[in-house]
Amino acid sequence: MEHEHDPKHPEQSVDTTRRRLAKAGLAAPAVLGVLASLPVLGAPPYECTISGIISGNLSRPQGTPIKCGTLGNSPGYWKNTTNEWPSVNRNALFNSVFADAYCYKIKNKNTTELAAAGACPTGYSPNPTLLQVLQAAGGMSEPPYPALGRAAVASYLNAIKFAPNYPLTPERVVAMFNAVYQGGTYNVAPGVDWDADQVKAYFESLYNG
Repeated sequence: MEHEHDPKHPEQSVDTTRRRLAKAGLAAPAVLGVLASLPVLGAPPYECTISGIISGNLSRPQGTPIKCGTLGNSPGYWKNTTNEWPSVNRNALFNSVFADAYCYKIKNKNTTELAAAGACPTGYSPNPTLLQVLQAAGGMSEPPYPALGRAAVASYLNAIKFAPNYPLTPERVVAMFNAVYQGGTYNVAPGVDWDADQVKAYFESLYNG
């Protein structure tokens, strides 16, 4: 797994997560410190789940300190290590898993450019593969948010690979992406809705890189 773990300086990767989630407005500062306790066998650490994040859980059971960012692998990892994909074909079409969000254009061997599906610009083709979405350039300036797509594919693979100890199921990853990729919101709790930036920030908080 592609994890950045320095037991001598755990605050470094924690600070990265703190800044990312605080900027997106996901959680109270108290939740964003070093997370304590190993997950119960067969369950993710509560503090890394959506419920734990939005509740401001202050409990820190005794145990080996863990960080949410060690729970999964990054888009870059999955892009470069397709032989380790968990029972998912890298050539599966993105819209066979998620919504029909993207058109694509191959920029070079390892990079694609994405545009919104439905009105593909000249030179773009419909239906990129999961791998082509991982290879996409671009950020979060406007829908359909290529960076969100990369984070969603990585989170989907993580949810399959690391079940049941991952805080998201594959189905929830799909639902979250589908709700926000066109600029909508995803309801995570009564009165709490996340937009695309917040969903992406949460996906990214569960892996390093």
